Amino acid sequence: MAEVHISSLVIQHAPDRTAALKEAVTALAGIEWHVADKGKAVVTVVTATEGQVLDRIDAINVMPGVHATTLVYHHYEDEASCDEPMPADAELVPPAR
Repeated sequence: MAEVHISSLVIQHAPDRTAALKEAVTALAGIEWHVADKGKAVVTVVTATEGQVLDRIDAINVMPGVHATTLVYHHYEDEASCDEPMPADAELVPPAR
């Protein structure tokens, strides 16, 4: 059964390399660049396997100016369930306590 893996990464990098890094990182399949500030960037990765997530991290880590790439979130489920509509009563935000 096909899976969908959704991950978020923080990339610590040399601040003067931000523009070049953004171009190189977003050239990798399944990566979306969200924000960068003071040598830290946040990206999301959507892949078909967990191994592909690790491959993207490895590819980023060898790019010039990258100090470290940290996986901060990883979720996966079968691809068919991603096409199902959310229930109307689904809570998107947990209730305040």
